[in-house]
Amino acid sequence: MHSISRMECWLVCLCKEVRGTMEKAMQYLDLIRKDPFLHAMLASYDNAAAAQVQDCVLDYGCGYGWGSYILSDSFRHVTGYDPDAERISFARRHFARKNIAFIQDGGLLAGRRYDVICLFMVLPYVEDSGELLARLGMCLKPEGFIWISYKSADTALLTVIKSWSQQRGFVLACSSSRRLSDREEVVEQCYGRHRDEGWTYAL
Repeated sequence: MHSISRMECWLVCLCKEVRGTMEKAMQYLDLIRKDPFLHAMLASYDNAAAAQVQDCVLDYGCGYGWGSYILSDSFRHVTGYDPDAERISFARRHFARKNIAFIQDGGLLAGRRYDVICLFMVLPYVEDSGELLARLGMCLKPEGFIWISYKSADTALLTVIKSWSQQRGFVLACSSSRRLSDREEVVEQCYGRHRDEGWTYAL
């Protein structure tokens, strides 16, 4: 009988680690689906991922990383950015994949271009949402899309988003809402510089 080489032992351990990571990720996703608010966010990621297989996506404000994990099935490369070190650390531990890069340093985004940018439940929590939209819009490829979601109660964002889209030449490609409670909904919108009638959207 041939003895197991050091490389073979390493590969066995690696396979167990990858399998364990995937199992933990799926367990977290199952828990998320049971929470009304998080489930609504998950559905937004599902919609962005369902469009088509593309090259690269930026999940801006990725939090604990589960949204980036969902996107990694449909994009060749996923960048999950969040300024919170603890959240990025959690994401790297529990939602690691070869095609996902979780980063905390926003400077690393400079000069990059993306097919899709996801801003799910981010705009209500930044100091200048208009400035962020303008900055990220410049990171899109010419025919890229930027996905936005926010609670219906955040009515001030309507003016900000409308002003940004008109000034920067973006058009609304699609829009939907999901019931969060008796009084509130999650609004989801997708903007692009060019309309593409052949682009699919999962409602």
